[in-house]
Amino acid sequence: MADFVQGQRWVVDSEPELGLGTVTSVQGRRVNIFFEQSDCERTYAKDNAPLTRITFAIDDEIKTAKGETKTVTLVHEHEGLLFYETSDGEITAETSLSSEVQLNQPFMRLMTGQLDKPNWFSFKRQLSDAIAKVWQSRLNGLLGIRANLIPHQLYVAWSACEREKIRVLLADEVGLGKTIEAGMILSRLIKLERAQRVLIAVPKALQVQWLVELIRRFSLHAELYKAQEHDFHSGQIHIVPHEIFAEKSDELSQGEFDLVIVDEAHRLTPESEAFKTLEQLSNHVEHLVLLTATPEQLGLESHFARLKLLDPAKFSSLDAFIAQEEKYIQLNEDIRQLPASRDRIIDQYQLDLAPEDSEDKLIDQLLDSHGVGRLMFRNVRSAIAGFPKRVVVPEVLGDDSWDEKFEWLSQWLKNNKGEKILAICHDIKSVFACEDYLWQKHGIDASVFHEEQSLIERDRAATYFSDEEGGSQVLICSEIGSEGRNFQFSSHLVCLDIPEHPDLLEQRIGRLDRIGQQKDINIHMLYGEGSKTQIQFRWFHEVLDCVQQQNPAATPVHDEFWHQLDGSLENTEIISLAKEKLAKLREDIKNGRDALLEKNSCRQPMANSIAEKISTFEQNTPLELVETASDLLQFYFEETYQGAYNIIPSDKMLIPSLPGIPPEGIEVTFDRNIANTREEVKFISWDAPFIQGLWELLHFSELGSASVATLPSPQLPAGHCLLEACFDLVIQSPLAAECRPFLDGLTVRSLAIDISENDLSNALPEDALQKSIQAVKKHLAREIIKSQKEEIPGWYKKCELFADNQKQTLIEKAVVAANQYFDGEITRLHLLKKRNDFFDDEDITTLENKAREVVTAIKEKIHLHLSSVRLIVITDTTK
Repeated sequence: MADFVQGQRWVVDSEPELGLGTVTSVQGRRVNIFFEQSDCERTYAKDNAPLTRITFAIDDEIKTAKGETKTVTLVHEHEGLLFYETSDGEITAETSLSSEVQLNQPFMRLMTGQLDKPNWFSFKRQLSDAIAKVWQSRLNGLLGIRANLIPHQLYVAWSACEREKIRVLLADEVGLGKTIEAGMILSRLIKLERAQRVLIAVPKALQVQWLVELIRRFSLHAELYKAQEHDFHSGQIHIVPHEIFAEKSDELSQGEFDLVIVDEAHRLTPESEAFKTLEQLSNHVEHLVLLTATPEQLGLESHFARLKLLDPAKFSSLDAFIAQEEKYIQLNEDIRQLPASRDRIIDQYQLDLAPEDSEDKLIDQLLDSHGVGRLMFRNVRSAIAGFPKRVVVPEVLGDDSWDEKFEWLSQWLKNNKGEKILAICHDIKSVFACEDYLWQKHGIDASVFHEEQSLIERDRAATYFSDEEGGSQVLICSEIGSEGRNFQFSSHLVCLDIPEHPDLLEQRIGRLDRIGQQKDINIHMLYGEGSKTQIQFRWFHEVLDCVQQQNPAATPVHDEFWHQLDGSLENTEIISLAKEKLAKLREDIKNGRDALLEKNSCRQPMANSIAEKISTFEQNTPLELVETASDLLQFYFEETYQGAYNIIPSDKMLIPSLPGIPPEGIEVTFDRNIANTREEVKFISWDAPFIQGLWELLHFSELGSASVATLPSPQLPAGHCLLEACFDLVIQSPLAAECRPFLDGLTVRSLAIDISENDLSNALPEDALQKSIQAVKKHLAREIIKSQKEEIPGWYKKCELFADNQKQTLIEKAVVAANQYFDGEITRLHLLKKRNDFFDDEDITTLENKAREVVTAIKEKIHLHLSSVRLIVITDTTK
């Protein structure tokens, strides 16, 4: 029976929200307690009251009823009441303590019997260790992307983000994934906590495509521009059309963005008002990413103006830039002539090479010495393996009517039942007409895909089309509806009509003509004999040569000559001029290719090593951790078929919602290949919002912070106790994200036993201990705590001391790792500065300052914060 005294402070184990109560009277076997915070009084039986006495020890902080916070230096007891002597020399009676007591601290929850299952301790540790491994890998923002691991894309994102300020021009040829590269950079900057406010400017027709791509591939949610009512100050990512750069100059300049991304940047010409707004933004934002597949299409002056946006100090003179570019013409020619030109290159550019050094090493030194590769990335299709062959299949019909085309399609489907076919036409009315014809005339069930569908409806249509067993054989798309989608599991494209511009045709073909396509692409071009459609096809295929291959010269030739033909190919003079212009542009493009720039845009073997590193990291998936989380948090998790699972929130969950999971649930996979073929399935990696969100939620939550267990052991003496504590390493610095990669872990674990002064955390590894411990019923666990209440604070002091020793060891190792990393980078920049005018002392000084600040933060700003504590009672295995 507890010894209650009027004025003592107690809490109710089952209702900690009542706050700190005061004993008002003791009558026989009953005790009355008043709870000021809740303004209520309760009566309890003394012998089995669910109450815990609140006592504070030396160095604990107490809060008085006046709101003052004091540190305890001595504790006195008089007639059953406690009196705390504090660091200011005053005495505070427990009757004067504030009724507001925080019981979410793990140690306080343990002492007051606020307990969880004992396997919470291990789960929280595993989750923190997994997050730490992501930081150590430096793969943040790349692991969770729904895309194939394509080396050149990964290299661009990785190397761009290694710089203090990311200001780059992504100029890969069409189809190589500039949007994915920009999305990777965006994802990486957000995960590395280097960007919080983002503006993405795109052509108006591409806004929805960008929105869809960010959600599907990167799990990033953006705000679409809402005209006059759009609020640029709320939300994290804003997608806007190019046009508002001229209309909303002031609002954009005041938006306080960290990162600006501009797709199709060549459309903003230097003389336009929109470009002037972009110029203002570029002076204020930390990071700027420009995208264009045709960087020099509108002339060298426009190209120089965009480079000047990225780095005005280094691109201050157009004449100097032109002179520098002219030097590269001969250098590129020398590179093409390797190995015959080796000696001439070494002599002219003073390269430090031995006779036995490889050609790759020569190229590496040239890359470090010349070009704008630090600002610009330009990958070309001819240098990238993995593209399929295009096979043009003209389909000549009786006439050019829609019914004739729909009938051809229905017969082809019947004759090729094992093939998936993507059919595209310009407008949505034709999509509906084709779907209706196939069903009404032939009973063929077709999926449709168009701009009036919601994102969920599009995903369902794409999923039905991708299903190899029971899905639709054909997907009918409108022009806009098909933008940005990947249907490379199909190898047949049917153009029910032919677009008016070669760019639109290339966009259609690009749905199938992608890296990773396993088959040749058959491009079926439907037209009636002598029709306008046939003339369009012949113009594209026979003159522009842009159907069976990608041809960047086709667009300017089409724009210059097509309208002169007036819908006919009879003017042989214009046709001849168009072909001559096409041949010249092709030759100019070939000769103008910057071989150094292309090699610098995907340096090997580094590009392949990044892909391999991610692939290796993904071999250990979060599957087991999610299974444990479903048991502890009480949500529904079950395999639906091999490699895919359902996650569905429940009414019994211990948290209000699951991070990144809709209330109705969703199908998920931990397999990148499945995620890439089934777009409706969410990809769960260690970098996914679900895993990161769980860690953030539990990191600041009381869930699982205190528990009691038993340990049957023949080696340890029965009846004795272990106290196991987990401490988070809290980095109280703006550079926390810069420090984490150098730390071996983000938590430390200590283990104290009542009969020893040594830390047993190494002698009793966490995995082995977790397999052996057994849960204890809550009422019995509370009895154990009460029986050891006098001893537990002493054991906890041991755990704190052990943890502090581990922290110091981690800090020392982190300082060594940080110094090694930054010394290597600074040395590399010094070497680059000697060879390359694009590097200067500012780059080196910035990195040196950062190195000092990071090392200082590691040394001085890392503190321990108790995350969870577990009391373990050793039991006899012979009973």
